[in-house]
Amino acid sequence: MTPDECDKVVEIILSMEDFIKELGPDIYAGTNNDSLTGRYYCFNFLNIKIINSIMAPKLKEIFGPCTVQCWANIFRHGEGIELHTHINDIKECPQFVASANIFLDGDPNIGTYYDGIKNINKVGELSVFSPDIPHYVPKNPTNNIRISMALDIYVGSRDFMKTMVTGQPYRYIFIE
Repeated sequence: MTPDECDKVVEIILSMEDFIKELGPDIYAGTNNDSLTGRYYCFNFLNIKIINSIMAPKLKEIFGPCTVQCWANIFRHGEGIELHTHINDIKECPQFVASANIFLDGDPNIGTYYDGIKNINKVGELSVFSPDIPHYVPKNPTNNIRISMALDIYVGSRDFMKTMVTGQPYRYIFIE
């Protein structure tokens, strides 16, 4: 994503933070209490027309037709996300082909650790990894807010992908 695209997405994420937090409880224990991350299940940022117009064509170019779950992470001073995976055994869902992260704003040197290896973040860069790779973001030691978007990507038959969206349209978006 370009710096201008990242700035626009950051503006939208920050403006919607309180609204999204009202949609349901924080169900993820690996972040601070009352995190935006913990609402990954109840809102997909690709439902926002501007964000969809920026990201959907890029995702389609990489993955082809796919179903995507997309949520935002905001880490203020002292906040991060503990070591986790997005699936324990990739064989459980062969259509779950990738997880991804887009760093949007904050100190890039905090980094994201994939399989124990630190990766320095670059604004707008899409980092794609297997959903079973352990990863985390250390606690933010700065007063600058760290903002990123996380994605889970599923590829399979159109029926499979559309069924996911039909069952949870607030959580999944079908890109074709």
